[in-house]
Amino acid sequence: MNASFCRAGALCEEFSDYVIYDSELDSVLLNVPFKHFKTLYLELRKLGYELAFKTQIKKTNSLTCLFIKE
Repeated sequence: MNASFCRAGALCEEFSDYVIYDSELDSVLLNVPFKHFKTLYLELRKLGYELAFKTQIKKTNSLTCLFIKE
């Protein structure tokens, strides 16, 4: 597991209670509130992660997102 993957995981845990990691593919799946998405997205981009999937959950005002290392 490399340093950027560890940093990405720690960052995601700051904004979400639900985070799933795949260290083999350097990907992170999480559920994040709308209000934190922009910050999380920008910070993960700095670490080299791309948003691969995003879906909206209106009932909980959150997004489920999949980020993959470029």
